[in-house]
Amino acid sequence: MAENKLLRVLGLKESISMTIGTVVGVGLFTCGSSQIGLVGSWIIGFTFVALLISIWPCLIYGEMSAALPGAGGTYNFAKRGLNRIWANQAGWHYIISVVAIGAGETLAFSNYFTILMSSVGIDISWIDPRIIACALVAVFLVLNYLGIKQSGKAQTLFIFFFWGCSICWFLYMIPNIHVEYFGGIAMDKLPPFKEMMYIFGLVWWCYTGFETCVSVGGETKFPQYTLPRALKISVFLVFAVNALFQWFLVGLVPHEFYDMVAGADAPYAEGLKAAGFIGTPIILLCVAIAFGGDLSTINPGIAAPARYIYTMAEDSSLPSVFAKVHPKFKTPHMAVLLVGVINFLLIATGSIDYIASVSLISLAICYMIGCLSYMGLKRRCPDLKRPYKAPYGVLGCYVTIVLYIFMLFFADTIALYTAGILSVLCVIFWYFYTQHKENKIAAIEEEIGDVEEPTADEKAKMDRDYTVWKWGTIIVTAISLGIYLIPMFS
Repeated sequence: MAENKLLRVLGLKESISMTIGTVVGVGLFTCGSSQIGLVGSWIIGFTFVALLISIWPCLIYGEMSAALPGAGGTYNFAKRGLNRIWANQAGWHYIISVVAIGAGETLAFSNYFTILMSSVGIDISWIDPRIIACALVAVFLVLNYLGIKQSGKAQTLFIFFFWGCSICWFLYMIPNIHVEYFGGIAMDKLPPFKEMMYIFGLVWWCYTGFETCVSVGGETKFPQYTLPRALKISVFLVFAVNALFQWFLVGLVPHEFYDMVAGADAPYAEGLKAAGFIGTPIILLCVAIAFGGDLSTINPGIAAPARYIYTMAEDSSLPSVFAKVHPKFKTPHMAVLLVGVINFLLIATGSIDYIASVSLISLAICYMIGCLSYMGLKRRCPDLKRPYKAPYGVLGCYVTIVLYIFMLFFADTIALYTAGILSVLCVIFWYFYTQHKENKIAAIEEEIGDVEEPTADEKAKMDRDYTVWKWGTIIVTAISLGIYLIPMFS
């Protein structure tokens, strides 16, 4: 039935915006950057290593998404490459993790918005941050209910607003940078290895969600080209944004305030205030973070997991009510509403650190299942058309799985227990519900539908757009690395 089909309306710009929006937000502006208070200027090393262990998974997901460009991402890959038990695990871990990112982002918005209001003379500190967060979720539920096209346009607006405000803030603050602050860290030595690995996990969390565009593959135009390109661009842009903001925080905040930064819910705003930067610096920064960075994360934090829920319901892994597509807006509206309910429950905890730990563990599990699915697809579907091929993909899967398992050894214990409980509940749900449903897997052509090839003019335009994005990303990445050399020659 036509009314039960998602529409392919997202292009490269929207795919990148969705991905960047999911990744650049709560991690960078809360838990990720607060680690500067523990490792100082060494943060760039942690951030660079996090980039390195994220590139290969991005390319692997690029290959799978180009070959199977539907809604549901890792769930779909695991369903065909492994089995439904693994698929359900991937689906639920992804849903919880990305909803957790959005929930944490709403709490981060509340913190920065409260500081912004205080900077202009309005005290709203008496309002529970969870109330502001829930109200914000309600707004984005409506936006995502009304259609992916509107959501995609809003996402692009949020991202470009964030970049514009960020550039203005960089230019405004660069005369206040103290290069001598890069000369060391605020302690005689780095933290113990176990603590450093925990810190690294929170920094790596600033990269999680890199495959958001894959989850909306069923609504992406020419996904065989768009998705691999969006993934390759996004991971480097995420590094650039993280590195630039971290450079400014290190260069603006004296070492004696690092303890405060390490424990702050809004480390950038609190760090600036402690360093004596009030008024315009705080206002401009909070506007960029709250209305650009935060809003751009909340939006895909609803859209992406809703597509997983929709796909799982279509496969009878969840009640069929969540597979309904709105006849007018062409959105999985019931799945969107379920994401809202999960958001409200996570927001009620009021803890960004706990939400962050749960999110990074669940996404690491999801990505490991994705790597296993990649190898399973190679074996089970050797003739599957693969418009893009990841270099040394199988080796990349083994390396990624080993690294992620090692990283999880040092994650928050309570969050690990939470992830373990979630995994057990997934198996129980599968045993009592899913396995009794029809387990027939539809043919790829039936599930994905027709994936059109662009015309010669459309392909030429896509190539031009990609070239602009590629060179822009190369330049920004080079700048974000190069500025760390400035203190060495000063």
